[in-house]
Amino acid sequence: MRRVYDSEALRRDDEDPFSPVENDDGASRNHVNWTNVSHALVPQFLRSRAIAVDVQTSKERYEPGEEIHFGVTFYNRLPLPVTIVTATPKPWEWAVDGNPEGSELPADHPDERSLFRFDRSERKRFRRSWSGRVRVDEREWQAAERGEHTLSVGIDAVHGAENLHDETTFRIE
Repeated sequence: MRRVYDSEALRRDDEDPFSPVENDDGASRNHVNWTNVSHALVPQFLRSRAIAVDVQTSKERYEPGEEIHFGVTFYNRLPLPVTIVTATPKPWEWAVDGNPEGSELPADHPDERSLFRFDRSERKRFRRSWSGRVRVDEREWQAAERGEHTLSVGIDAVHGAENLHDETTFRIE
């Protein structure tokens, strides 16, 4: 350990361009902000095309009242970091037959934007489940009808969100 200290590898000097320096907040000045690089080099329409969305249910057929488990994968296809500006604080949402999170009540989101960040070639995986019931009132839930249902997942981006969605179908018998 003494060699490290003797070699001055941990030395910080504001005058020497080859030694790391710290800003007032303690962060290194030599750090690259990849979010800013992504915004500067990659236009929004290309950033939204870089992200692939995939949703899959655990089965194709379910019994009435059975819980539906599903997995969501977001994948950055570019070899550089990508940041998507979303319209709401939630980076992504899911819906069953157009009902957000299985509820017929309107979603109450604040009017704030958020950032959904992806490192280069990063995969983000999420697991969720739906009870198989649709919320029709503040305190009332009804079992979903028998038949085919559509589960959709997407990122609500401010611009260019057409391809940031995927959906799958399943049956309740």
